[in-house]
Amino acid sequence: MDDMNLFEAMYSQRSFTRFRPDPVPKEAIDKMIDAAIRAPNGGNRQPWEFIAITDPEVIAQVGGVYKDVWLNAMGHEAPPDETPAYKAARYLANHMPEVPAMILICAVHDGAAPTAPSSQDEPFVRGSQASSVWPAAQNLFLAARALGLGTRLTTAHLRGEQRVKDILGIPDHVETVMLTPLGYPRGNFGPTQRKPAVEVTSYNRYGNRVT
Repeated sequence: MDDMNLFEAMYSQRSFTRFRPDPVPKEAIDKMIDAAIRAPNGGNRQPWEFIAITDPEVIAQVGGVYKDVWLNAMGHEAPPDETPAYKAARYLANHMPEVPAMILICAVHDGAAPTAPSSQDEPFVRGSQASSVWPAAQNLFLAARALGLGTRLTTAHLRGEQRVKDILGIPDHVETVMLTPLGYPRGNFGPTQRKPAVEVTSYNRYGNRVT
């Protein structure tokens, strides 16, 4: 499916929380990351690092941190009025230690960018490489879709970031940005429900809709 039309991939991409247990081939992960590094980025500094996590023991450790911090923040028991979106997120949190694979996208602050520390605890400005890293993440997700793999953008691990960095041996000057589970999904790809573009598009002045 890697010859999928770009628009087909964009129009049918969705987030997944349930995955089949099938392993993700290394060749697929390598192809996704090769697509990710083609993203536009500031000054061509390419300030990213992709950590592909395929070892079940490491997945269980990182997934365990994710599960702990998510449940501690949102509650270990679901409230009776929990929305479908939060039910899906809760399911993922409970099963993150068991996903087939993960990719952690990081921003490398190597001193090449004109930034200053945001605090005494962090030797970089958090988010200062976002304009480079997030386009790479979207490339990664679209490549996964073309390969029939499901992803989900998550950032809950940031509540336990140092624990994740310790598990993966990530140095101080590297910021973890987002974590996606990766696997062949239980469920179907798109189309997704969205507002019509005309409802969120202005021409020449905010709120000026042109139909």
